[in-house]
Amino acid sequence: GNGGMTGCLQDIACKLAAPPSTGDIYQDCVNRINQFLTQCACLPALTRATDGEACANQMAAYDAGKNSAHAGAIDKICTPSGSQNECPGYASNTQVISLCMQQMWDEGPPPTSSCTGTYYEQHGHYINMTDPSVHRVACGFFTTSSGDVWAAQNFLR
Repeated sequence: GNGGMTGCLQDIACKLAAPPSTGDIYQDCVNRINQFLTQCACLPALTRATDGEACANQMAAYDAGKNSAHAGAIDKICTPSGSQNECPGYASNTQVISLCMQQMWDEGPPPTSSCTGTYYEQHGHYINMTDPSVHRVACGFFTTSSGDVWAAQNFLR
């Protein structure tokens, strides 16, 4: 399915160990998303949207405060927001990168091309990650006073 140009063999069901940390959690987040896109789906990598990271951080903090994933995106508290994946209440930044992002990837692909309602609820994180109209991603992180990590990934066109 890739025209034989890249040598990538598509494996949507792939399970990958997270790449080594760069020491920059925002870059690690983008690298992890791109790992799935380039190594599993044979899709192009996304660009890190540093201009959207303050908004993504704000959304992660807002959502943690409300204890409700996507509340900041729904309430349109800042821009740019785009479509959003979120890891609510994980034990650490490392767990967000290694576990949560694999769980999101594992939701895909949907059984039909028309993906709305329950199909979107079951496969939405994967759909957001692989949306061909998305070219950039902004990651945001917030750690609560009890140590729970909330992480938002805003996929931007």
